[in-house]
Amino acid sequence: MEKIEEIVHIVPLGHEIDRAVKPFERYKANKVVLLAVTETFGKYSQEMIKKQKYYLEIVMNKLKERGIEVEHRNIDMFDMLEVIKSIANLIAEEKGRGNRVYVNISGAGRLTSAAATLAAMAHGVKAYYVSAEGYSENKEDKMKHGLSICRKAPRVELLETFQLQLPKEEGIKVLVKLCREGKGMKTTEILEHLASEKVEGFEKCAPWRKVPRKERFNYLMKLNKRILEKLDVSGYITRERRGRYNLIKVTKAGAYVAHISGQLK
Repeated sequence: MEKIEEIVHIVPLGHEIDRAVKPFERYKANKVVLLAVTETFGKYSQEMIKKQKYYLEIVMNKLKERGIEVEHRNIDMFDMLEVIKSIANLIAEEKGRGNRVYVNISGAGRLTSAAATLAAMAHGVKAYYVSAEGYSENKEDKMKHGLSICRKAPRVELLETFQLQLPKEEGIKVLVKLCREGKGMKTTEILEHLASEKVEGFEKCAPWRKVPRKERFNYLMKLNKRILEKLDVSGYITRERRGRYNLIKVTKAGAYVAHISGQLK
């Protein structure tokens, strides 16, 4: 039997209630995934975490009351790369299940909003912004509504997004591997990785020491022309000569691409 498409909303959550809940007075959702920081990660105060848990619990309960399945994932909401990675991975997971995905970019701070928008654009899903009627001016309002107040079903604006042009799959595999390693890699190590990933044209590159000498030059040229030159021109890697080898390192821009790919677990 063909699986029925479900509607999944990803909501990065700060100190908001209405902006995370009120849209569902008008719009349908089968599941909502809430992203919120609920541990200190060794750098945040217990008081801050306690306050965030309050908003998370309120939002979860209100969504469950509407019959919506709710899932929470604990992430460091103040680390932009971590937010991008988490949202991108979630989108990839849900699209892989055949579900339709939306991303609410108005439930947390500006940094998180930017990260959420980038992840949505990279994976071709809709991001939306929930407009508020006003803002809480006292503690009572903050505890009831969050930082923003939406007393009735709010206006929800779908962002006009365009799909970000990511490198080809083989290039992403290289960037993801470089990020995982956290250091420069020799071209021969990259060739062996591509072989382990069964990338077409590189299947016989591992182990490198067993590759016939007359074939090595062709593999190195193919790697450079087909993958590394494109990543270099785009500013995603640097190449540094070390003796007989080139040492390949990922740049900050390349790290963003790896995190936004949905493949960096």
